[in-house]
Amino acid sequence: MKSRAFVSLTCLTLAVVLAGCEATTPPPEAKDQFETVRKAFDDYLSSDPAAATTAATVFDSLNDGDDTTTPYVISARSPEHYALGHVPGAVNIPWRTVANVGALDDLPTDQPIIVYCYTGHTGAVATAVINAMGHEAVNMKYGMCAWTRDADIRAAAPFNEETSSDFPTVTDVPDEMTYDLPTMDVTDSTDDGEIVRAAAEAYLSGDESPIIAAEDLFDLLNDGDETNDPFIISVRAPEAYALGHIEGAINIPWKTIAQEANLKRIPTDRDIVVYCYTGHTGGLATTVLNVLGYNAKNMKFGMVAWTKDADIRATSAFDDAVDSNDFATEP
Repeated sequence: MKSRAFVSLTCLTLAVVLAGCEATTPPPEAKDQFETVRKAFDDYLSSDPAAATTAATVFDSLNDGDDTTTPYVISARSPEHYALGHVPGAVNIPWRTVANVGALDDLPTDQPIIVYCYTGHTGAVATAVINAMGHEAVNMKYGMCAWTRDADIRAAAPFNEETSSDFPTVTDVPDEMTYDLPTMDVTDSTDDGEIVRAAAEAYLSGDESPIIAAEDLFDLLNDGDETNDPFIISVRAPEAYALGHIEGAINIPWKTIAQEANLKRIPTDRDIVVYCYTGHTGGLATTVLNVLGYNAKNMKFGMVAWTKDADIRATSAFDDAVDSNDFATEP
């Protein structure tokens, strides 16, 4: 009897101890969601990705007879515009939906991934998000405007030199301040991939345009109301920034935009305008900022829309006779 009583008491004691241990086991450590997303973008940008690829390169890869180089092509355009005509074999994932649950489940791991849109701008948005979510994708430069000359299929107008602006630029460097980083709370998950996806979906599910016209930016800066002046970031190379930039713009090259030290140079309580050369890398950088919680817009067509000075542009603008093709599409 004593033996049985001892065993029962021992078991009871052990159960209480185990229950106590279970009750005091700390919950999983909460993730710094901002840092998780920042690191995902910085890992992508620090891998030295291509800014974009040409339509001619995509066409050659699709038609060279080598299945090992055949890309998986994503049209980030709307379903209606996808139906007007798309790159043969392209699947349709509209840019605002790329971070939806399951949207990227069918993406291959053994093929290059090419993304395209209308003029290259929203393609850059989708490309940045897809890369942050662990895939390797490249944006097709100038979008569908480079693939076809059919205006109906393009469904958007490309850059036009005749309507570009010739606004002033400066070479002086503005004084800078440092700011606190944003905070983020987009999910209860502690999984890194889900945190990145949820942050991207939170941004993409909005309805604000990711771009601003050069003319609209100029008007904001010159309407006599300093309270609506945006904070401006040139994401061009330091050498190009030194040639001439929009007055007040600071310089953060696009591949460094997700570095913590550079993010601390950007205010969280002001509208932000980002610009590059032709709009493509500006689109990548703007997306990084928006997913991280800033309120940013990409200046459409970049510096070629702001000035006609070829030296300050530091790159050639879209030329329909040179940069567009008349490749086949399928409905």
